[in-house]
Amino acid sequence: MASATPASLRAETEHTSNRIGLRRAARSVDPLGLVGLVLLVALWWLLTLVVSRTQLPLPQDVFARVRDDFGSAPELAFYGVGQNGLLDSMFYTVENVLTAVAVGATIGTLAGLAAARFRLVREIGDPVVLTAGTIPILVAAPFFLIWFGVERISALLLVILYVSTILYIFAQRAADNLDPVYEDAARTLGAAPRQTIRDVLMRATLPEILAGVRIALAGAWGLEAIAELLGLPNGIGKTIQVLSQQTDAEGIMAALVFLGLVAVLFDALTAAVFRWLTRWSTTWS
Repeated sequence: MASATPASLRAETEHTSNRIGLRRAARSVDPLGLVGLVLLVALWWLLTLVVSRTQLPLPQDVFARVRDDFGSAPELAFYGVGQNGLLDSMFYTVENVLTAVAVGATIGTLAGLAAARFRLVREIGDPVVLTAGTIPILVAAPFFLIWFGVERISALLLVILYVSTILYIFAQRAADNLDPVYEDAARTLGAAPRQTIRDVLMRATLPEILAGVRIALAGAWGLEAIAELLGLPNGIGKTIQVLSQQTDAEGIMAALVFLGLVAVLFDALTAAVFRWLTRWSTTWS
């Protein structure tokens, strides 16, 4: 039998890689999630049969409003928000959320890992996090606006507090769940403390920490919108506040749907990036 040529081997390798890529892409799609979205829209449509259209507009009307107000909304610009439609307000919200999640995740992760390995840090940090975790974050929102004013910094600090609290817990738990034998083995083989932290502790706890980041990101969207609704000068929450003053149910629903779509998109992108970062921990068949 003739041996395979380099060209045929290369083609076979590419074909195998494509199959693996398609298999990974298929697994990344959650069919139950898609079914849930379809059922949600169907329930929404059924409710419009018994609820006044002025209180609950039709799904197709709301999606049409999102399209119409996407890049330009003169009625919003008249009130000083959304100079370039919903997209302008969403940029403000997205920038705040991503900045706050990045800062909060960094603070919470470093503090959580330190608390898992240093008793003094745990004794100081745990009571603080426990107190912060028991106070409803929505109750704290008005106080942040009073303390720091109706400025962007208020929303940023509020979301940072929320995210850092979650990541502190996730990082500490991930480090506590790590079998000490791995760090002991690294030290036995001559690894310096910095190498042990970087190559063993950080690497082993990364999947659980990233799961915490996704959970924190999901909650950060609503919290940011609420902070904007309570008094910030811009953002999708401010847009909802303006529309509510005009009793514009269709506009409010359009803003909420747009916020939900953006949140779902960022969650999907985040999940894809996190899968790539932790690809070493997943065995693909």
